[in-house]
Amino acid sequence: MAYTICLLATIAVLVYFLTYGLMNVSRGQSYFNCDKQLNRKEFSSSFAASTTSLATVLYYFVILGLENGLWIIIFSPASFIIGTLLFSKLMLPRLVKQKYGYIEEGEKTIGNTLGDYIYQRYDSQLVKKVILVITLLGIISVMLIELYVGVQIFNVFMDSNYEIIALIFISIVTFIYTGLGGLNAVVKTDKIQFAFMMLTALILVLFLLFHYTDTLCNLSFDVYFPRFTGKDGIFHSNWALYLNTVCVNILLIPSLLRNWQLFAATKDDEISNGMWIGVFFTVLISLLFVLFGIYFYTIFAVPKDPSLNHILSTMANSGNAILSNFLFPMLFVACLMALLSTVDSSLLPIVQSLVMDTRLIKYKDEKYTNIKCIAVILFVTLFLYLIVFKLLNFDILNWLFTIFSLVTISSPAIIFACFGNKEVLKNKKMQNTVVWSTILGLIIAGGISLWGNKLGMLWLIQLNTPFAVAISSFIIFVVYIYTKNSIKNK
Repeated sequence: MAYTICLLATIAVLVYFLTYGLMNVSRGQSYFNCDKQLNRKEFSSSFAASTTSLATVLYYFVILGLENGLWIIIFSPASFIIGTLLFSKLMLPRLVKQKYGYIEEGEKTIGNTLGDYIYQRYDSQLVKKVILVITLLGIISVMLIELYVGVQIFNVFMDSNYEIIALIFISIVTFIYTGLGGLNAVVKTDKIQFAFMMLTALILVLFLLFHYTDTLCNLSFDVYFPRFTGKDGIFHSNWALYLNTVCVNILLIPSLLRNWQLFAATKDDEISNGMWIGVFFTVLISLLFVLFGIYFYTIFAVPKDPSLNHILSTMANSGNAILSNFLFPMLFVACLMALLSTVDSSLLPIVQSLVMDTRLIKYKDEKYTNIKCIAVILFVTLFLYLIVFKLLNFDILNWLFTIFSLVTISSPAIIFACFGNKEVLKNKKMQNTVVWSTILGLIIAGGISLWGNKLGMLWLIQLNTPFAVAISSFIIFVVYIYTKNSIKNK
């Protein structure tokens, strides 16, 4: 009965979002930026929902929370708060001053995309193309990991040999309602999705606390905050994980295409407050799911390879009517909504870049633009899925940390674009340095990931972002100072 309820709830959710897209078709400039009319509530819910991904909060935090306890909350959401603080206090005022997100009269849009912004600051099509290719590669990789984890949870219902069917079905539903409804559809559905995820997390934690009080009330402090020194007296810590987490979260906001799209669509005086509301709810839901993971595996035996599938199967077969028939379907639907919220938030900026930055698809064919984009992205995503997870056999956590490097490797170039002197940025030597240092960073990050995946060393993969970003930033900084002094001394 539990599986039947869960399956019916899943079908109902997918049909609802598909119907919403078909009945709320968006066109024109509002398709990409809602005519710059998003308010702080809409911004915050979309920001939080897209940040609360299935791969991170509902996998990364729940599973890694078992080993790291609440330390993962201190090092991950706390570093994300630092990244948000730096962006909102330092970068955002400069973006507003530089008129990012405003539209001039006529058809030409100014600063409506990251690509536009990079071109304005560096005055180089090559820099723009390199940054766009890397950011697009990163955001497509985000979709890959979401779809991978999403397909895995469907194994609760079906044999793993049929997972490609679930992959195609989920992709088509998400791509249709996003492709037809545009940013307005993404923002409206994000609000529903995040509210349901938050409610689910809260109910799960409260249920376990009240129903298994005797078991959970005796938990030791070490369960919540594991000691770094083991019984052998040797210092043990996931230092590579924490270094990667801090590095990624501080650089994440300026490197995500979906954030730039939200910034361009939101009123300037609403962005900062909306971002902090979104961060608060992101941290809260992360905390709830870490606690859920700790409590769940305190009550039920920890398997050799803990996963969302194991959690869902254990809940469905627990013998507890509430846990099986109510909370199991609820958690499954929350996982599905986390998947949808991240995929749709990743998909739309890709469509925007294909149309407005790369001009691969001309927007004058408005009637067919979205259909073409959806078909292209669907094909590319499914192709990369087969390459990464079937041919290269990337482990999910290995690929997760590889994605972080792909997403953030362009951050140094973006940050310099924001704070750098425009005359220096437009210097040919500076332009070439940004291009080749960013490519070098990508090669370093990719090489470390492939090497670590081959050796089965997760800690080595976790060092890809810190090493790649540090080297790329250092090169850009040295050449920037040299170029600035050379111009000054002329």
